[in-house]
Amino acid sequence: MTTWYETAFRPGSQVRGKWNGHVYTVERMLGAGANGLVVLVRKGRFKYALKAGFETVDHQSEINTLRKLSQTETSFKHFLVDVDDLVVDDKEIPFSVMRYIEGMNLSQFLQKNGRDWIFVIGGKLLKRLTELHQSGFVFGDLKIENMLVSGYGDVELVDFGGVTPKGRAIKQLTEVYDRGFWMAGERVAEESYDLFSFAIVMLKALDGKNRFAGFLQTLPQTRDMEQLYAMMRENPAAAQLAPFLRKALQGQIATSQEAYQLWKSLVHRKDVKRRLPSPPMPWLKICFAASLLIFGATLYIFW
Repeated sequence: MTTWYETAFRPGSQVRGKWNGHVYTVERMLGAGANGLVVLVRKGRFKYALKAGFETVDHQSEINTLRKLSQTETSFKHFLVDVDDLVVDDKEIPFSVMRYIEGMNLSQFLQKNGRDWIFVIGGKLLKRLTELHQSGFVFGDLKIENMLVSGYGDVELVDFGGVTPKGRAIKQLTEVYDRGFWMAGERVAEESYDLFSFAIVMLKALDGKNRFAGFLQTLPQTRDMEQLYAMMRENPAAAQLAPFLRKALQGQIATSQEAYQLWKSLVHRKDVKRRLPSPPMPWLKICFAASLLIFGATLYIFW
C-alpha cells in the first residue's frame, strides 16, 4: 500500500508551499524516521534538504531552534532557508527547507581515508559543538548518523530534532550515546552531556567489533563504564585518545571550548598532521587533464 508521503515525495514530484509559493522538485529520499522524512530537492540550480514533519509540535520546535541558529554569526548562519506547509489530501503537512550538506558518515570516512583522520575530525566536531553551545543550545542526540564528513575532515551536524535549550531535559536521544544509559549522569541539556556523547562517537567510530550493538542487549545492572575503558585499552587508535575520552566520559570537562583546547594539545603531542595522507581531490585530476589537452593542442598547432 502506497502512503501519502511516498506519493507526495516521489522523485520528480513537485512540492509547492501553501503560503510562500516556492516550488521544489524532489530528487530522492535522504532519510526517514518516527518524526518525519528528509528528501533532496532542487529549486533552480540549487539543492536543498527538505524535511516534512509528522508531529507538528516537534517539527515546530525544531524550526524555532533553526531560526535562532540561522541568525547567529556562526557556521549555522542561513542554515534554514524556508518554512511552509504542503497540502496533501486536504491535510496541511509542515515542512522546512535547509542547506543541503554533502558528505559521508564518520565510519565510512575513516574506512576510506584511515583512522588517523579521527584527530582532525574530532577537533572540527568540537568546534561545531562550541558554536552551538555558545548560542545557548545542546545538540542532545549526537551520534554518528547525525553528522557528515567531507573534504579535509570537515564536519557538519544534521538533524536538529534533539537540539535543546541549555538547562532543560534532553528531548531526544539514542541510548548508547546517552550518559543516562551508562548511569553516568542526568539527562539534562548541559555541555558535558554532548561531550559524553562525543566520546562515545569517537569510540564507536574506531570500534571494529560492533560491540555497541551488544551493549543494547545488556541489563542496567550489568552495564558500567569499565566496558568503555576496556575498549580504549584494546583498541590502539582509541588508546591514543584515552586521556581525553576518560575525562569526557567522567564529566570532568565542563565546556566544549575547554574540550577543544584539550583536544588540540592532544593532536599537537601526537604530531598527527605529518601522518595524514591528503584526501582525494577531483580538481587536481581535472587540472591535469586540462593541461594535457592544452599541451596536445600546442603540439598540433606548432608541429
